Amino acid sequence: MLWLYIIVGILLLIPVLLQILLIGPVFQALIRATVGRFLSLGFRGPGFLMPFLHFRARRFRFMIHGRADTDRVFFSADRVRFRLDPFFLLLGKLRIVGLQLFNPYLEYFNRVESFEKNRYLPPRHRLELKNLSIHNGIVYVKDETMTPVYRLEIGRIELENCDMDVGTPVDLFFRAERGQASIGSGRIEIGNSSGQGYIRLWGVTWAEIASMEDLPVPLPLLKSKLALIAYHTGGVHGRHVQGEVGYSTAGVDQELPGSKDGRYAVPFEFDLNWEEYRLTLDLGLQKLIGNIFSGAKPNWLSSGFVLSGRSVFELLRKQEKAGED
Repeated sequence: MLWLYIIVGILLLIPVLLQILLIGPVFQALIRATVGRFLSLGFRGPGFLMPFLHFRARRFRFMIHGRADTDRVFFSADRVRFRLDPFFLLLGKLRIVGLQLFNPYLEYFNRVESFEKNRYLPPRHRLELKNLSIHNGIVYVKDETMTPVYRLEIGRIELENCDMDVGTPVDLFFRAERGQASIGSGRIEIGNSSGQGYIRLWGVTWAEIASMEDLPVPLPLLKSKLALIAYHTGGVHGRHVQGEVGYSTAGVDQELPGSKDGRYAVPFEFDLNWEEYRLTLDLGLQKLIGNIFSGAKPNWLSSGFVLSGRSVFELLRKQEKAGED
C-alpha cells in the first residue's frame, strides 16, 4: 500500500509545483533567468492559474530586444486575459482561448526581410487564437527593410470574437464576428453574419497607404480617397471573395456609400486557398491586394484606377520567397 500512497502523493504534488512555477513573480523570474538576454516580460497579477491554465495580468509588458539587424517588438496592455486549452496541449498543439486585450499597444520594427521569416510559421492548426477580443488597440509598424523606411499606424482597434491561425495570420480579417480600426484618415470594418463575411475600407488615400505623405508626389490620384467593399464565403480550406474597389468622397465619419453613385465600381472576384497564404501578415496582405487587382474587371472608364493602383502596389511590393526577383 505504501507505493500507492507515494504515487497519489506525487500526482497531487505535480499540479502544486506547476502552480508555484507559473505564478506571476516566479514565472517572470524564470523568464529572466533563461531568456532574459533576448526578451523582457513583466506584469502584475497572478499569471497562470491551475488547473485550467487561465492567465490573468495587469500592466502587461513584453519586449523582444532586437539588435541592429534583428526585429524589435514591444507590446503592452492594461489587462490581459486568456486560457490555454489543455486538450490541444495533449495533442502537441497550442490553442489560446478567450484572449482579451485592454488598451494594447504593439510597436514592431521590421529589420529582417519578411520572406525569411515565413519558415518559422507553424503549420496550420498548430497554433490558434480563438475568440480574440481587442479593446482600443494601437499598432505601429516601422519597416526598415524598405527604402525609404515605411511607417504605418493603425489605431482605435476594436475586435470581437476573432479567430486566427498563426500559420496564416491574414485570416483574422476573415474570421472576426465584428471589428473596426482607423488607418490614416480612413477606416476599416470587418465582420461575419449568417455565413457571409465582409471587409469595408474607405477614407484612406494611396499616399497614406504608401507612406508618402511627406514626399513631393506629382500624381493627384495619390491624394484621392479609396473605397473597397468585399464579401466572402467558404470554409476552413479557403474563401470565395467578390466585391468592388475604387474612389469615394466618403470620410471616416460617414457610412460607406453604395456603388450606385459610381464613385467606386471596379468589380473583382477570386478564390482564396489558405495553403497559399502561409506567409507573414504583411506578405499575406500583399498577396491579398495582388489578388484583388488580378481579379479586377474594369471597363474603359475604370481601367485608369486599376493601372494606378497596380503602380502603387508594385512600388510597395516586397519579396515573397527566396530567389524571387
